[in-house]
Parts: sequence; C-alpha cells; structure tokens
Amino acid sequence: MRYSPTLLDHFLNPRNAGLMREPDGTGVDEYEGCGDLARFFLRVRDGRVTEVRFQTYGCGPTIAAASAASEKVVDRPVEELLNLKAQEVEDAVEGLPEDRKHAADVVAGALRAAALDALRRREGEA
Repeated sequence: MRYSPTLLDHFLNPRNAGLMREPDGTGVDEYEGCGDLARFFLRVRDGRVTEVRFQTYGCGPTIAAASAASEKVVDRPVEELLNLKAQEVEDAVEGLPEDRKHAADVVAGALRAAALDALRRREGEA
C-alpha cells in the first residue's frame, strides 16, 4: 500500500484549505528538494487554537498532511504547537512513504512558525 485511505481522503477532500482574514498567527515552511510549501493561519482565543486555515503548493501527501494536521491542532494550546513533531503529522495521515516524509516536516514546520508568530503578536499586545 502506497497511501492510506485517510491520506487519500484528505487529499481528495481537504479540510480547512484557504485564506483567513486577520489571523492571529501565520507561518510558512518549504522543502527545497521539490519546492513543496505549506502556509498556515491560526485564530487563537484564550491561548487555544480555535480555527486553522492553510495553503499548500506541492505533492498530494503535503496537501493531505496539511488538511489532517489542521484538524488535529484545533482546541490545543498554541504553546503546545511549538513542539509539534513531524511524526504526529505523519501519524494523522496513517503514515507516509519514505520518499514523501518531507510532507510531514513541511507541515509541522509551518504550524510551529504560525504558533510562534501568534505568541509574538500576543506578547506585543501585552
């Protein structure tokens, strides 16, 4: 089996894709090996992620990983996302082939960057 049913579902029916007006945090990461890119937008209320949107450019597994991860991080404390590991993203799509593991790295990196941006903005308001 190359791709799991979960990965295929997220690729064919991505959740939370698109832009967000006035996000509380944004983050981007890129895999230069093939040009895959993920950008996340976070809405944060009372220290928790309440909404996530994303844009991706790249292979199907990157799109699927972004979709699955966007569902997994809602309701979590934004600080927790600073430690998000690629393995958690990969687990959300029930695994990735060796030549597509970069998808989880790109998505986790972009979510960490978005969380860091949200925390920096919050500190700037204090």
